[in-house]
Amino acid sequence: MSPLAEAYLNDRGHGLIRAFSAGIDPAADLNRHVKRLLSAVGVKARGLAPKPVDIFLMPHAEVPDRVIYLSDQTQIAYPLHWKTTTSSHWWSIAEKPPFPQSFSACSIYFDRIAVAVDELISPSISVATPAA
Repeated sequence: MSPLAEAYLNDRGHGLIRAFSAGIDPAADLNRHVKRLLSAVGVKARGLAPKPVDIFLMPHAEVPDRVIYLSDQTQIAYPLHWKTTTSSHWWSIAEKPPFPQSFSACSIYFDRIAVAVDELISPSISVATPAA
């Protein structure tokens, strides 16, 4: 699920945002539906692969501006140098793992991811209607 978010956010960010995905217990291989879902919206899946979150917690790794959780999971323990600079956000795309692997479930997750990313990139602005 997170590689879908990585690819879509990187595409929609047009180089102004750089997203990386990782999991606490990543799959061995990319879900077989990822390329089909991304290609349907014109996004390339090149270079996508499941990754463990541990690689981003190493001292030499870049410190992220934000960590976005796609499921209702417990926050990971952030390194001390992240505490003041990194914010956490829960998008609640899915329940806790394990996630269903069917095409229909992946499609639903991707639709939710796309809505959340699009809102992050171009937030909707509410226009108040004047009182009569």
